[in-house]
Amino acid sequence: MFKKTMKKIACTALAITSVVACAGTFTACETAHPEVKMVLQFNNKNYDLEYKLYRNIAPSTTNHFLWLVENGYYTDFCVHNYDATNQKMYTGGYKVSAAEADEDGLDYVAYYDKVKTYSAFPATVWLNENKTNPTYTVYGEFEDNGFKVENGDIDQTFGSLTMYYNKKDTTESIYTPYLQKDKENQVAPRKYSNNSATSLFYISLYEESIDNTAYCTFATLDEDSVETLKTFKSDLAAYISANYGQTEESDTKSSFTDARKVTVDKDDPFVGKKDTTLTFNVPKAPIVIKSITVTKY
Repeated sequence: MFKKTMKKIACTALAITSVVACAGTFTACETAHPEVKMVLQFNNKNYDLEYKLYRNIAPSTTNHFLWLVENGYYTDFCVHNYDATNQKMYTGGYKVSAAEADEDGLDYVAYYDKVKTYSAFPATVWLNENKTNPTYTVYGEFEDNGFKVENGDIDQTFGSLTMYYNKKDTTESIYTPYLQKDKENQVAPRKYSNNSATSLFYISLYEESIDNTAYCTFATLDEDSVETLKTFKSDLAAYISANYGQTEESDTKSSFTDARKVTVDKDDPFVGKKDTTLTFNVPKAPIVIKSITVTKY
């Protein structure tokens, strides 16, 4: 116990030193495995979750996520879609809005308007071949997009973070980097639909390993945080049982969650003119990402 405590103290001191040293010099201090801390809040209780990211396997997705985190983008985002069947919590697009309670209860954060106010965007997808017009989305680092790495991709595991995008009904093409090392400064045309992720991601609550070829899993839960997430999962199940008489694994669509039809991607320059409607299972008691902070670059 003493050794574990001292290890945590040492790691915390190192993380603080690393953050101070790297402030303003993002690329100068890059490591293969950056780390972040997420504070998840439910029913007035906070759950601190530590994550390891995989820049060596999914560099574009990792840098994109860290850039959003560094700019404070994810503060107070809610879980806008709770999938009890597949045990996933989707977030990164909405905040809870009392004013919208009679509609869908969600306040969409205008992604494109917001990120264009930030500096040093890590562009990996462009509208044009000479890379002067970024889409502000991220290169899809997953098998269905033709992306492969020598040391293999990351399976979805308990607590893992997976970059998500709404399915796009478009045949538009954009430009992304070539995979070949001898063409690293060149780009190739690819489907926009596979390279359209912005800020959405989901947290897996499923306790088995899953290989997902259509989305990029880029972060895994630190072993010291596994029990914390299990406690959250248990507290959530107890809350649902106490207030709605159901367990976490049962159908919660008409109880803990409200099924809401939401028009999505209205500000997406490729599909914004189409009315794409999805149904979200919105929790009645908010599950909120209070903050995400970088603890190691």
